[in-house]
Amino acid sequence: MTTSTNFHTDWASLLDDKIEQFIETGTTVLDNCYQMDALQALQNESGFIDYKEAKLTHGERQSHIRGDSIRWIDHDCPAGLAYLDSINELGAYFNRTLYTGIRSSEAHYACYPAGFGYQWHSDNPVGRDERVISAVFYLNDDWREQDGGQITVINKLGDTVQLLPKLNRLIIFDSNLRHQVEITHRRRFSIATWLRKDEKWV
Repeated sequence: MTTSTNFHTDWASLLDDKIEQFIETGTTVLDNCYQMDALQALQNESGFIDYKEAKLTHGERQSHIRGDSIRWIDHDCPAGLAYLDSINELGAYFNRTLYTGIRSSEAHYACYPAGFGYQWHSDNPVGRDERVISAVFYLNDDWREQDGGQITVINKLGDTVQLLPKLNRLIIFDSNLRHQVEITHRRRFSIATWLRKDEKWV
């Protein structure tokens, strides 16, 4: 049985040296976030759940813009819920250090088939600001540069940052920043995650 104890992460030890970078740029990268048992639980669960084609904010499916299929994490996803417990601890860290007002989190598994990505967007639709911090956690073994599927983010300084979706890597960024997922050349699994200032998903 998967429990939240499998997913204990000392977020302070991973982030304390990077918090100034996050304040300045709105982005940071954390590697080696979880122990192998937790990582394998997420990999296993991501491979056996039923995915549905993802839609844009207004409910339309446009695969030339967004080609992933998703499965929101709920009570039928025990490993995913343990991951969310850990993410809530990450939210508590940001509240202590940056007074972000985070109150809840949400996440879904995402699967991108080869040949697809997700064009430029931000995670807060126009007129909305419930999402404070976005994060993406990666689940594929042995990802290489030639496999594509990088996330590209335009940070607060206006710089374009492109990052490889390496196993056990968590990319964190301000939810208002524009970003895209580059075309992947092999099937790509991840967990899209949002830290929110409301309690919609508690």
